[in-house]
Amino acid sequence: MADLVAWAERFVATPSESRLGNAAIADAAHELLAELGLGAELEAVHAGGVQHHLVSCEAGPAAGGDGLLLVTHLDTVPPGDASLWTATGGDPFRPVRAGDRLYGLGSADAKVDFVCKAHALAAERANLARPVQLVGTFGEEIGMLGARWLVESGLTGGFARALVGEPSELAVIHAHKGYAVYEARVRLDALAESAPLALETQTLRGAAAHSSAPELGRNAVLAALERIEQSGALGVAALAGGGAVNVVPERCELALVAPTRGELRVLDGPLFEAKPLVRFLAAWRELEAGLRLRRDARFAPDHSVASLGRVALEDGCAVFGFDLRPIPGDDAERLLAPLARAAELRVVRKNPALETAADSALVRALEAAQRDAGLPARVETKATCTEAGVFAAAGLEAVVLGPGTSVGNVHRPNEHTRVSQLHQAVSLYRAALLRLAGGGAPCS
Repeated sequence: MADLVAWAERFVATPSESRLGNAAIADAAHELLAELGLGAELEAVHAGGVQHHLVSCEAGPAAGGDGLLLVTHLDTVPPGDASLWTATGGDPFRPVRAGDRLYGLGSADAKVDFVCKAHALAAERANLARPVQLVGTFGEEIGMLGARWLVESGLTGGFARALVGEPSELAVIHAHKGYAVYEARVRLDALAESAPLALETQTLRGAAAHSSAPELGRNAVLAALERIEQSGALGVAALAGGGAVNVVPERCELALVAPTRGELRVLDGPLFEAKPLVRFLAAWRELEAGLRLRRDARFAPDHSVASLGRVALEDGCAVFGFDLRPIPGDDAERLLAPLARAAELRVVRKNPALETAADSALVRALEAAQRDAGLPARVETKATCTEAGVFAAAGLEAVVLGPGTSVGNVHRPNEHTRVSQLHQAVSLYRAALLRLAGGGAPCS
């Protein structure tokens, strides 16, 4: 059989950043399935202005309404500053083994999980009494594009349950927060050059983290706004930073305009007053305070969170991209009311939360599978939003499950997973296949 770790390393070594499409990793996934003796199909899909590919493999009898869907997204966030990937010698796509750890982009979130699922399906395909489909999706990091395409195309109609791969350290995730992405446009007034002015340029440095736990990083865009406030500058000539909205930005470029006793300088490009940005910062602080008013102990963090992911100056506006992750019961419009008074808000996308009952038949079956695989039975929640919410909204019973650590590990340099947990994942998926799609009674 194909070597699990070698294929995990190959997946890490194959770039698959969401915005660039996933042709290369889809080809690798197709080759893996062929090596395992599993028939596979590639479906080219044009979405979000990019050509993507969906990889799928069917096993067991033909779909009949009670099938099991195994899903893993093959795309990743951008790697960020390569120099910060110290564990891989500055190359995020260079898989490195260090003891039990495998380092590299996508080692935990989440494409290596596809390798584990494929190995499990190959090992148990002869024992399946109900239909199973393994799917490698695309564009998860930029709007759950692949999961949405599956649902909208009607291809989930023959399936009742879905196991969605995300790093959970092999705990069954039965609930997670919702997710929404917004654009905030702050209109800026032109700064009149009525006095001698000086231009001060600087780079604000932060630390990347997943936006589901923004307190684990240092937001360089927020640092730039705080610098504007503290400096008392008259205006700004440049403000640009961040990238993927679901990553706490680690870098922001800022150019401040301040009075000087020297001669008047003619500064290139437009200059903007700083006051609207200071007001936006105050509104953001009010928003953050409001996020902590309601608590739900099932989650960590136990409250709704928001993160400023990027900023740029465009057409006389400071345009911010940010995300919001509300706990169940929190109303996004109410949470965003302070920000709506300081900026024009536009919804870019919204993804549903997940709330599968912790005592559901699916969760109980997976707890039994954990014990079958020699693992402790663990049922938890997750602060991030996943494709499971999309499938649940379409009527499937869904949970999240996968190897790797999420909090403090993914969406930041030196992402890693444990090799031993990859092997445990294969054992757990094999047990789950027998429990959910084997010859016994259907999960009900």
